[in-house]
Amino acid sequence: MRRIHNMNKSLLASLSAAASLLALALPAHAATVVDTGTPDGQAVNALFFDSNDWVDAQVSFASESTIDNIQGHILGGATGETFDISLLANDGRFGPGSVLYTTTATFGSDGWNGAALSGWNVAAGSYWVEFEIQGADTLGSSSVTGALLDLGAPNPVTNTVSTGDGGFTYQASPLSFGLRVDASVVSAVPEASSAALMLAGLAWLFAPAFVRRKR
Repeated sequence: MRRIHNMNKSLLASLSAAASLLALALPAHAATVVDTGTPDGQAVNALFFDSNDWVDAQVSFASESTIDNIQGHILGGATGETFDISLLANDGRFGPGSVLYTTTATFGSDGWNGAALSGWNVAAGSYWVEFEIQGADTLGSSSVTGALLDLGAPNPVTNTVSTGDGGFTYQASPLSFGLRVDASVVSAVPEASSAALMLAGLAWLFAPAFVRRKR
């Protein structure tokens, strides 16, 4: 009985290790989905960013992903002031749809500001990233100019919408504000090298148990 019990323990340990190998065979691949480049850093001609003015940019994901980080290039805030970043569904030709996720981000200094994210899972397709100052947010409240979205990014996204007083309008030409979006993509199928490693590991793990059983 003791021998059988020990063998079962060995098999369970092998199964656990095999599960770990399988997890390793499906790695998460971090990638930059959007990087418009850094805008000019000048307040002149920048986009007003307050409780009445929000802006959205359309982003696309080639496969199922988890969004890790979103940043915008923002001017005119004080350290510790807050603003909101949201992800909205794509409503076809009508632009941004329902809100899928939202988070409060904290401003540090003029330049790139945003938030590290957790649990923002998306299927392949197009979505809208929105920057907004809502009721409880404070960004720009201590600034003479107010908060501004810096313009002049060298590689702006193709589709943007914005508003100054409710509703939204498509831009005749895309707003060149700074945007960075990073995401992790989980492979649905193991890469060939990972699969080979997994099979070799399984053979190595289970061989001792089968040899003991044969005896």
